[in-house]
Amino acid sequence: MILVIDLGSSSTRAMLYDEPVGAVPAAMAREPFAFAVAEDGRCEDDAGAAFARVLKVLDALHDAAGQRRLGDITHLAISAYASSLVGLNEAGNPITPVYTYADTRCADDARNLRAQCDEMDALRRTGCRIRANYLPARIAWLRRTQPDAFAQTRWFASLSDFVMLRLFGRMRAGISIASWTGLLNRATSDWDATWIETLGISKMQLPPLSPSGQGQGVGDLLPEWQSRWPLFKGVACQPPVGDGAAANIGSGCVDPSRIAVTIGSTAAMRVVSAHGADPASVMNPALWSYRVDHDHDLIGGATTEGGNVMAWARSMLRVPDAGALEAAIALMRPDAHGLTVLPTFAGERSPGYAEDIRATLHGLSLDTSPVEITRALMEGIAMRLATICDALRESGVAARDVVLAASGGALQASPAWCQIIADAAGMPLAVADVPEATSRGAALLAIDAWRLNDSLRVDLHALIYQPNPQHHSIYRAAMARQQELYAKLVRSDR
Repeated sequence: MILVIDLGSSSTRAMLYDEPVGAVPAAMAREPFAFAVAEDGRCEDDAGAAFARVLKVLDALHDAAGQRRLGDITHLAISAYASSLVGLNEAGNPITPVYTYADTRCADDARNLRAQCDEMDALRRTGCRIRANYLPARIAWLRRTQPDAFAQTRWFASLSDFVMLRLFGRMRAGISIASWTGLLNRATSDWDATWIETLGISKMQLPPLSPSGQGQGVGDLLPEWQSRWPLFKGVACQPPVGDGAAANIGSGCVDPSRIAVTIGSTAAMRVVSAHGADPASVMNPALWSYRVDHDHDLIGGATTEGGNVMAWARSMLRVPDAGALEAAIALMRPDAHGLTVLPTFAGERSPGYAEDIRATLHGLSLDTSPVEITRALMEGIAMRLATICDALRESGVAARDVVLAASGGALQASPAWCQIIADAAGMPLAVADVPEATSRGAALLAIDAWRLNDSLRVDLHALIYQPNPQHHSIYRAAMARQQELYAKLVRSDR
């Protein structure tokens, strides 16, 4: 049995997987939550509350495992939303909130760093641009706005580092989570010396990195947790992995023949490739390059928009119920509404990284309907993903005969949206029949099974959406309008 803790952006979950890495029925606990947000760009969590959620789901899962008399639980895997920051003091206690990837208050600091540093050099070194969703800008912001907290910070840690510290009494940052910070040097697989000097911090203030190779666990649970959860005593825990990397592995996208398309609250397209196999890919400014492990890169782009935009539409527009809305959207012709949409409600990550831009809906008339607006939003997101897909193909990181592999509840619930994405990208899209791709991927990575047993790959051929060439041409023209609107709105100094 493999115990998985998923530190998600909308819930904290714990679940069990068995051989051959299938979810154990009724062995899952979930604790939903919401980040604290504000108009100033704040998007944060409370570290103590986050760890309390971990305890709650582990309590519930331990009870369920005990009642069902399941087999031995031998491994613990942790997946987490990446690019978070929490300042810890010498005792390991939080002295700041958990600042998330979506917190944009450090946008000015990112801009100042771009004025001081060569952003493309930073991209080559770290795989990340100098933007508000990475730690260099956030650490600079903390130093500028909260000098006392900055001075008291012993560890600049991620949420998963903090959880590991509380559970095991030590931190061991995995290279996957570390790569999402923007502080990891791609060539050395160590913390980047240039950023450390620029930010005025010490390497000793960053969590120790896990070395390469299996068996590099983090030790045993602290005695209080072994007493509390005797069924989890002695589990072998590997360092946490980023949720995007885990989702790729869990949905069967383990090589350049498949591009993972995930739409949860946000959206992303990602490809797994051998580390360093194509260094030119990180030269494309639309893409980032993170890590799955020491031997594999995760190259792609992510947007701030996805299911969150659809939730906004359901909340703010008078749309029909889910079934009727899906049917109405499926009957509409591509781009027939006459609208041009930038769905960047929370600023932009990939492909242009304009943190300050906001959503724009252009072309409204007195007879524009809520369903037409909703379809336009779905198409707008699909076109943003198609732009990232173009960059992946142009970089050469994706194979020639590549297929899009979709996962995430938003796509599994909407065949119409799947077809829109296939048409916009001009590529076949297959839906991976994996309800929990992220946690499954974390389990596979924990036992190193994803590259040892090809039979564990997900069959993507049960349901494939083929692109319609005529629709593809329509969307390419719409993408040109979207890009023209973007160019008029984006700040010139980004």
